Amino acid sequence: MYEPGDRVRINDQPAEVIRTDRVGDIEYLRAYIEGVGPKTVSIADVDITPIDSQVEALPENVDQFHPDHEAVDADRFDLRMEALNLTIAHEQGQLLSISNSLVRLEPYQLACVNQVMESLRQRALIADDVGLGKTIEAGLILKELQARNRADSVLFVVPAHLQKKWVRDMNRFFDIDLTLADRAWVEGERRRLGDAANIWDQDDVQLITSMAFLRQDEFQPALEDAFRDVVIIDEAHKAAKRGESPSVTSQMAERVTRNSESALLLSATPHDGKGDGFRSLISYLDPLLVAEDQELSRETVEQVMIRRGKQTIYDDNGERIFPNREVKTMQVSMTPAEEQLYDGVTEYVQEVYNRSEQLNEPAVGFAMALMQKRLVSSVGAIRETLRRRLQGLLEEGGANRELSEEAEAYLDGQDLEEADQQAAEQDLETLTVVKGDDALRTEIEMLQDLVSQAESIPVDTKAQQVKRYIQQLLEENPEEKLLLFTEYRDTLDYLLAEVSDQPWADEILTIHGDVDKDERQQIEDQFNHGEPRLLFATDAASEGIDLQHSCHIMVNYELPWNPNRLEQRIGRIHRYGQDKEVKVWNFQFAGTREGEIFELLQEKVENIRSKVGSTADVLGMLDDIDIDNLIMRSVQDEEPPEATAAELESLMEEREQTLLEWYDRSLIDPSTFDAESRQRIQDVIDESADVFGTEADIRAFVDRGLETFGGRLEKRGTQLYDAHVPAVLSDSGGESTRGPVTFSRDFAMEHKDIEYLSPDDSLVRRLREQLLTAEDGLVGLKLLPFVDQPGITFVYRVGFEDGTGETIQEEIVPVFVDLGSHSPRRPVGEQVLEADTIRAKPDSGTIRELLSDREILENAAEEYVANVLSTTKQEIKTDRETEVEQERETLEAYAAAERERIEAFISEYQQQAAAGQDMEISIRGQRRRLEQLDERVSERRTELKRRRQVISLEPEVEGYCLTLPIE
Repeated sequence: MYEPGDRVRINDQPAEVIRTDRVGDIEYLRAYIEGVGPKTVSIADVDITPIDSQVEALPENVDQFHPDHEAVDADRFDLRMEALNLTIAHEQGQLLSISNSLVRLEPYQLACVNQVMESLRQRALIADDVGLGKTIEAGLILKELQARNRADSVLFVVPAHLQKKWVRDMNRFFDIDLTLADRAWVEGERRRLGDAANIWDQDDVQLITSMAFLRQDEFQPALEDAFRDVVIIDEAHKAAKRGESPSVTSQMAERVTRNSESALLLSATPHDGKGDGFRSLISYLDPLLVAEDQELSRETVEQVMIRRGKQTIYDDNGERIFPNREVKTMQVSMTPAEEQLYDGVTEYVQEVYNRSEQLNEPAVGFAMALMQKRLVSSVGAIRETLRRRLQGLLEEGGANRELSEEAEAYLDGQDLEEADQQAAEQDLETLTVVKGDDALRTEIEMLQDLVSQAESIPVDTKAQQVKRYIQQLLEENPEEKLLLFTEYRDTLDYLLAEVSDQPWADEILTIHGDVDKDERQQIEDQFNHGEPRLLFATDAASEGIDLQHSCHIMVNYELPWNPNRLEQRIGRIHRYGQDKEVKVWNFQFAGTREGEIFELLQEKVENIRSKVGSTADVLGMLDDIDIDNLIMRSVQDEEPPEATAAELESLMEEREQTLLEWYDRSLIDPSTFDAESRQRIQDVIDESADVFGTEADIRAFVDRGLETFGGRLEKRGTQLYDAHVPAVLSDSGGESTRGPVTFSRDFAMEHKDIEYLSPDDSLVRRLREQLLTAEDGLVGLKLLPFVDQPGITFVYRVGFEDGTGETIQEEIVPVFVDLGSHSPRRPVGEQVLEADTIRAKPDSGTIRELLSDREILENAAEEYVANVLSTTKQEIKTDRETEVEQERETLEAYAAAERERIEAFISEYQQQAAAGQDMEISIRGQRRRLEQLDERVSERRTELKRRRQVISLEPEVEGYCLTLPIE
């Protein structure tokens, strides 16, 4: 009754027959049901109706045929072909994200995306400089993977204070909604799925969580068993391995990257001047790339790392697209009263800090470090800190007490949102260690005296100088704008009060930890496009805002003790799109221990940067130098600043040598992006644009597609429409209206609350699916002026995949075969698909001949397509074998080096055993490592063998076009 390959509907679901079986008197049908998969059903228990091919089911009376006839409607055929083109585009190698995202895309960013997507595995360390847009590059790659149905389960692992920024940017630029995986989510999922379920191992979830949260012990067994399509780790250097014992963060990072198909590590500072951390990042991406005893080579690193610096990106004229920057320090001399306050607070900090060290109370020592930082920030900051500490001791007596959750997290080194960090610091401010009431009274009296001194200074000298600088700047350049940073909210409030009487005070915009993300966006827009010329901010604004188009001057009211934070601040204005030289003014008190140390630090950073050309690399080598501890030990021991500076310089020189050596070997130096690089990526961009067509093409496709299924696209204004969506295309399952919508990326980027209907929008996807599964549109009829004799254009969908099932290439091959010579021609077929028909009455006798000879013509087309497949397969196979062979050679080198290292241990232990030592456990352990090595290498060899395979998929005819000349 049914033959293999027959198309049928089983309970109205399209299916293809695999075979029929009989068990006793019961007949069974095994079929592949679309959207379900293979299934065997009793024929008697379901409704089965055959699906006749539209070409075979054409009406016998062809005298009525014309391009508008429902049986051979040319427009309906073209619409189906457009749906096919768009579907194929999402499964090819073009850059789909160009059309599917709302962000200004730069050529070097697209080059990064293209490089990752062209690799055998989408696993990369993206180490571009601060300000080049690693967030954008990661989002673009994720969109590419999503369009290819390879990103159902996604996990972002980021520092805690950046979670909201990532959620905002992914939604704003890429229409990707991330779910925050925090304690509330965990508890909710456990209730929903049950305690036995692995909440981290779910399909169709896109999660974001913090490093601090995910590294908790309770989650590690589940993470070990959970697989994700994509893992993205931001600030990945914080999860690098350092030293003999890996941290819990590094273990977590290794675990989640190992259990993922695609992995992106993002870091502007991947190298710390030592090398172990960088090697670990490489191993997260591919643990079989470099053995422990092997040296990293440039070729190895380039397989997984993409790196560009601001100094290495050029325009078509050979000019650097990033302007220079000038950083200057303004030394501010203290008044005698300020010096007395500085000395008094430092003496107090020293005493309490030493006491905390003796009594092993690190939290109190941490509180003293915070106090010392605020001392060199502003009189306002230290005054408020002293007041809060005094009040706390008066109220609580400095007794030991439970710290807040924020304070515990802060002490643990977790990254916090600014508001949480401020709360944690204020909780720590009142901690002390005293024995007895007399000691407590003495400390309270010291604090009262210091508060009195601070309150006697009406305004600090630094505030006066900054005020004069701003006044002079605005007088000389009334159109200029200025960005001012301070580390502390207390200092910000203090400064705002001090300048409140200035004529420009009402132009000051402020951003701090209590400003929510929506208001922050409004302030950013107001500063960039409005009248206000001044933006005062805490470090809440040091990441996530872009001011390069409106501002090129920045003031640091104090230098943060973390040099990376300073670079993040500068990155707000020194980023792509800045066309003026960036000027940075650092104000700091002269004659202080901190001032001298920071002056040395800045000089050293600039000196090394001049040698390697990358500020990020210099900051990377400072990442694990505890500058806080250096300064506090200097305070504790009453060391002169010169001694501390000498120790810092020694540490930096050690790392500098490693850094320079790695640059000499070209391991981490940024690659150049010049005019030639631009042209290469432009060619890819042009190819991608050709695949998708223009915005007008997408709009026309949606317009005609909606009309086909009973909906409509209604013009609402310039670039604006309302989409009236029928139930069959609606996300909700019922009729709905979407609007206002636009098909213009530029318009959507310039206007809020406008939906962008991209080629990857859910409505466009549903249209494609419905058009390709519908029974009509398979056959069309066109009358065309460039065709000299009648024929049929057969539209084939051909594809290739590798042995892992991953699609390598897919394309449409339209073949025109003429009625007279049966000669197949692809170029004519391509013209037929692109051309609009002439609306005229065709010769019915010619149509009968075409239908009568269809099988003969189709045989000729199949022979042609077979030759196309053979040629294309060989081209793909050559490229794939080259790629796989490179990976195989790397794998074998790794296996040989690692085997030699383990065997050397075994040999050494055997010699010790022969000398009488009990080495059985050690020898057994190394042999087990050898077995594990062989297992892992064998698995990778098998994978590479499968990736080397190029499998041709059976060509499918997706359309027939009866093609006639105009008579």
